[in-house]
Amino acid sequence: MKKQKIFDFLDNEKIGSKIIDFNHKNITTVRFLIPSIHCSSCVLILEKLPKMYKNIFDSTVNFSNKKIWITFNNTELKISDIAKLLDNMGYSPSINFESIENIKNNSNLFGRKLIGKLAISFFCFGNIMLLAIPEYVGAQQDTWFMENRNFFRYLMLVLSLPVVIFSFLDHMKYAVLGLKKNILNMDVPISIGILVLFLWSCFEIFFDLSSGYFDSLSSFSLFLLISRIFQIYTHNEILSFDKNYKSFYPVLITKVQNNEKEEKILLSSLKKGDFIVIRNEEVVPVDSVLIKGNAVLDNSFITGESYLINKEIGERIYAGSRQKGEAIIIKVIKNVDHSYLSLLWNKNKSNQSYYKKLFYLNSISTRFSQYFTPIILMISIITGIYWSFSNDVSKIFQTVFSVLIVTCPCALVLSTPLIFGNIIRFFSKKGFYVKDIYTMERISSVRTLIFDKTGTITDPNKEKIFFVGNMKHEEKKIIASLLKNSSHPLSQRILSELSIKDFYLIKNFREIIGQGLEGVIKNIPVKVGSQKYLGITKKIINKNEINQTTVFISINNKFVGYFLFRNYYREGIEKIFKDLKEYKIIILSGDQNDLEKRYLKSILPKSSQVFFSQSPEDKLNYVKKLQKKGEKIMMFGDGINDCAALNQSEVGVSVSENPTGFFPSCDAFMKSNCLNKIFLFLRVSKISYRLVFINFMISLFYNSVGIFFAISGNLKPFIAAILMPLSSFSVIFFSIISTWILSRRLIF
Repeated sequence: MKKQKIFDFLDNEKIGSKIIDFNHKNITTVRFLIPSIHCSSCVLILEKLPKMYKNIFDSTVNFSNKKIWITFNNTELKISDIAKLLDNMGYSPSINFESIENIKNNSNLFGRKLIGKLAISFFCFGNIMLLAIPEYVGAQQDTWFMENRNFFRYLMLVLSLPVVIFSFLDHMKYAVLGLKKNILNMDVPISIGILVLFLWSCFEIFFDLSSGYFDSLSSFSLFLLISRIFQIYTHNEILSFDKNYKSFYPVLITKVQNNEKEEKILLSSLKKGDFIVIRNEEVVPVDSVLIKGNAVLDNSFITGESYLINKEIGERIYAGSRQKGEAIIIKVIKNVDHSYLSLLWNKNKSNQSYYKKLFYLNSISTRFSQYFTPIILMISIITGIYWSFSNDVSKIFQTVFSVLIVTCPCALVLSTPLIFGNIIRFFSKKGFYVKDIYTMERISSVRTLIFDKTGTITDPNKEKIFFVGNMKHEEKKIIASLLKNSSHPLSQRILSELSIKDFYLIKNFREIIGQGLEGVIKNIPVKVGSQKYLGITKKIINKNEINQTTVFISINNKFVGYFLFRNYYREGIEKIFKDLKEYKIIILSGDQNDLEKRYLKSILPKSSQVFFSQSPEDKLNYVKKLQKKGEKIMMFGDGINDCAALNQSEVGVSVSENPTGFFPSCDAFMKSNCLNKIFLFLRVSKISYRLVFINFMISLFYNSVGIFFAISGNLKPFIAAILMPLSSFSVIFFSIISTWILSRRLIF
């Protein structure tokens, strides 16, 4: 039996369902555990799969959990084909389903293996150093030692073999994988250094020239392993980017009790067997089965394809689907997988704006990684050529190896995630939940701030609602039955005010974002929304009400009346805008109230602009217009009406009182009571960017000094191998201390 036939069992429907996260028609998303993922270049290689294979649509890696999600065409490929492909690439997936479900145990096992390697490497290093000491202290003058020198030297060779096998095979494997995919990663210079250093040491021993560089080789490999363990620990413990809802952003879900009473609960409290309500534009948070209602689902967040899917009662609904229509009731069939929804938030690459993708390609770490390895290889080659004109051949290898060793990129690789990662954690404690380190980097560069009005800079909890017109109890019940299906803040506020407990069934529900909603209840058409949406042409609002938000009602094609919202701006709104005077501030609102527009202009800095009567399309187009002028934008909105504009902006922030929906297209969530800290968050982001730059300068200074001594031939490989982890430690120490001081002085 061929080795890869071991994956054929994955094509069994019952077995495959354990690792399938989405399946519809020709599209399947499968999840694998890849224990061999060990660095950023592994992630880069695996996420390039869609570019290399036309039947793979998307590939997303979670580094800290060593998981990969692959979306593929199931008419052309099977799950076993994907597993075989990964195995051929050197990233063999785990086929132990118990270990896939219990990722923590796998991480511990992986850590124990590294500790085992570390113990063996330390043993070999210590003994090699003991055997090398006699020659360092002048034992060549001793007759007995000179007669037995080959015994000591060959013993050092034998002791170095485990060290070379551990270090060289690991790094060479990933260096070759990178080169196959046209990626020149950091494993290339490390592999070259280890191999040549070992071969040259063997040459010197075989020809009785000297004891070789086995001591330097063993120390180099030992400290590389220490750096690798520390880097993994840093990713998994200090900077746990596997954000979960329980400790990160407080998403609330509407749970239905046995008596059909609804209550808001944290997503982390959701259990298998619970019944929950999903309204229009809300994202399904867990795998479930449809119990009640007409499910019309948009799976673009999962597959990247924007087409609607209808589901019937009893059919399965996958986490990540967005409901487009009336409210539905679903039954949870799987426990909440926090990492999957966090991944969904991060993986939405197909919907990212051109400007976000461009920024990602030009981020600090990406720009640096493109040039670092080629430059180091060129320097080492030029150094070798320079010393080739001397008569000391050993000097050539010593200088070349010193360059390769002293320029280990560990410290530079850690700089950005350490600084931005720690700041993300501090922000989350203050109600500002940022997606990733690339978003943090974009926040530090924005100069233009755009705010939606309703529910963003106004406080819906303090709004007073008045109804102008005559409305009977039956009409209230009809209106409430329609509003129940919408997650819009105004709909939910009116629904709460009506205090209706029993609802009618609805047909043909439709919501036009930014305009209104409609449906058929008891065979009667009902509309709720703007005056224009209802087709009311005459002016019916009193002059003293023109500065207030209005929602119009139509039942059976007859105008019934309208709800008046007396807006209350958030406490300290004037100070918020005053603190942000160094930024360009723009208000984009769907309201049509001139008096309110005048009030906003009076509290905004003079350079600010206010635009009313803006549809979602108008907001999107305005953001695009500013971006064409080169402006970098951070937009604050409610996540529903402003979804397109938020996604288009460099940074889109969804602001909410108690988040009841999940918006994967946003880059960050902010609790509404934290709006007064915007200036603080922006200031800290700018300072954190400078800290990253300082970290880079520290690392580059160390590398520059090290290269100078290496080229001149005054840096021994052993000394370089010791200095390398010290460089990483200095970067890590500076990152942790500087961000802690920054958080204490400005955030807490």
